[in-house]
Amino acid sequence: MIFALRRNVPRGLGKLGSTATLLAAAIAAVAACAKTLPPDDPTGENARDGDGGDSIPPDRPMLSAPEPAGSATVKDDTTKKAMSCSGATIPDLLAVLSQSSCEVANAKPDEPQKDLKGQLEVKVTTDSPKVAPGATAKVTVTFHNKGKTALPLDFALDPEARFDFEVYTLKGARADKPAGEAPALPPEVQNAPEPDKAIARVTLAPNGTATLNASWTAVKFKWVSKDKAKGAVPGRGYPHEPGAPLPKGKYALRVITPLVGVSEENDHELSQPRVLVDVGNL
Repeated sequence: MIFALRRNVPRGLGKLGSTATLLAAAIAAVAACAKTLPPDDPTGENARDGDGGDSIPPDRPMLSAPEPAGSATVKDDTTKKAMSCSGATIPDLLAVLSQSSCEVANAKPDEPQKDLKGQLEVKVTTDSPKVAPGATAKVTVTFHNKGKTALPLDFALDPEARFDFEVYTLKGARADKPAGEAPALPPEVQNAPEPDKAIARVTLAPNGTATLNASWTAVKFKWVSKDKAKGAVPGRGYPHEPGAPLPKGKYALRVITPLVGVSEENDHELSQPRVLVDVGNL
């Protein structure tokens, strides 16, 4: 196409026409390259995606403990809409407890425990009366305010709310505990500071409920390898992970909740509610 344009240029303007043509082509090339930059990113921020930016300072190493199959935790998610820390219905208790807005300033863990007998009811249910060995069941924990006044409930954070599961035989023996004593933690975990602890509070309206939905897998645990233990969270003991399926039989599934500040009997009926489960062929 450039050759055809040069043929139509008068003799005296051949060099000038050629120069103008080349200049126009150069300008067009520059313009085409400029279009490859994102119009809404003039600072080139996208170029930092590969180096991790400065989100984790060098003096704050990230620790990630292997979470067992019998536990439920949640991390802050700033993309979700904030949820109220009080009300008649709290459908996702775990998500609410993860919000910094629900933390209590200057909470005192040694405050007198409240006697909530006849006011607070805690129940555990499963989505099926029978679970196959090694299979997963959905577990629902409901905190119900049976009283006629608002009921504040406090939950411990370390630094997040954790709901763990433990399985016992009907005679009271722990059925899912790893075999043998826990190995010694790596020195870098033993000597590391424990995460900050805090208290989150939710307030149930009269006849209100707060619900936790989690999953439990019918397995026995085993201790993780030494390499995996290097990522353990200080203060939580030696981590474990799912192992062999639970043998067939009937068990008591206990939910270890972070509920604190309540007066209980030895069976911890409020902070450690339980439900019978049947592990066997469906």
